[in-house]
Amino acid sequence: MIRISTKYFWLTFMFAFFKPWLIIDGQQVRLNWGDNDIPAAPGVHQLTIWVPYLWKIGQATFTVDTTAAGSAQVYYAAPAFTFGSGAVGVTPQEPPNKVLALIISLGLPALIIVCCCGSAILSAFSNSSSNY
Repeated sequence: MIRISTKYFWLTFMFAFFKPWLIIDGQQVRLNWGDNDIPAAPGVHQLTIWVPYLWKIGQATFTVDTTAAGSAQVYYAAPAFTFGSGAVGVTPQEPPNKVLALIISLGLPALIIVCCCGSAILSAFSNSSSNY
């Protein structure tokens, strides 16, 4: 048994409409966001996980060995950008490029607002100083 925990970054909320896919030893399996229990015989298994959006997004490959314990826990995090790869491992994963996604998604609009308001404030000051 392989338990696969999948998650996506909150800024990529549209991923909620697209469930991830898994290829385990050549067989394709549809996953859900959250915990998924995949039956697997003891042994070494090749896992490839991705999200089907306009193309395969966040593809990540991982090899897991269930020979000793008979089961394994795997964590997958979809990328914060559609052009990035996902993260997969035996410890909880953070979405790749999360900080960059926050900077672009929140910082860029803030910069635009500051530039627009800043130009309005500067023009107000320049108009009031030209009266003297």
